[in-house]
Amino acid sequence: MDLRRKQTEQQPGEEKPKYGFEASGVSIPLLPMLFGLVPLLTNLGGRLSFVSIAIVLYFGWSGITMLIGSTDWYRNGLNQLLVEASRVGRTSKALNANCGTGSLAVAFGKALSKGEVWATDQWKPTKRSPDPSQQTSDNIRIEGVENIVRLRDADPHELPFKAGYFGAVGSRYGIQNTRKGKDKALLEMLRVLRPSGRLVLAESPFTALWLAYRALPRLAREYRVCNIQLSRFHFTFIVTAEKLG
Repeated sequence: MDLRRKQTEQQPGEEKPKYGFEASGVSIPLLPMLFGLVPLLTNLGGRLSFVSIAIVLYFGWSGITMLIGSTDWYRNGLNQLLVEASRVGRTSKALNANCGTGSLAVAFGKALSKGEVWATDQWKPTKRSPDPSQQTSDNIRIEGVENIVRLRDADPHELPFKAGYFGAVGSRYGIQNTRKGKDKALLEMLRVLRPSGRLVLAESPFTALWLAYRALPRLAREYRVCNIQLSRFHFTFIVTAEKLG
C-alpha cells in the first residue's frame, strides 16, 4: 500500500490536517537572524570565532531540516518506511508513542483495516492552547481513521497498557523530545511490545546513534532485544529492533 499517495489525496475545499513541526529545533523566524550573525562572528577571530560559527551553522541546519521534514512529501515518505519496517498486518495493534500531532498514528491507521492503533502523548495546556491535543484529534478525524486510531494522554514513563500489548511501537522524534528519562521512556516502549514485535523510531542522527549503539544494546539481555538496525531516510535516521519471547 502506498501511504504517501493515500495520505495526500484531498478534494478541493476539504478540511486539511495540520501537522506542524514534529521535530525539535530552533524557532523558524530566528533562521535569518542566525545566518546574519555569521559575518559578525568572523570578526571575533581565533578559536572563539570558529566555535561560534559552528554553533550557529548547526542550529541553522537544524532549522532548515525541520522545515523540509515538515513538508507532506517528507513526512509521508518517512511514515511509509516506518510502517513498512514495523511489519504490521491488517489486524495488528500498534502504538504511536509521543505522537505529537499524530502523523505516524494516522499512517498506522491507514495500513490497518481491522486493527487497533493508540496515539499517546503528554500534552500540557497553556493560555494560548488550553487543549493542545485537539489538533491531533482533528487530524485523526480529518484523515478518516477515527474508527481505528484512539488518542490518550499518557506519561511516556508510565504507559497505560499491559506488557506485551502491541505488535509494533513507533515514534517520530519521540525519544529526542523526551527531555528527562529517555532510558525509562525507551523501557516503557519495550515493555508494552509483545515478543516478536517491532520497535521503529525516527530520530535525529545523535539520538539514533545513541539508541542503536548504546541504549538498545544495554537492554538486549533484560528484554532480549535483537536485530537492531540503523538506516536513513535523507537526514532522518531510523532505528529498528525486535523483541524476542
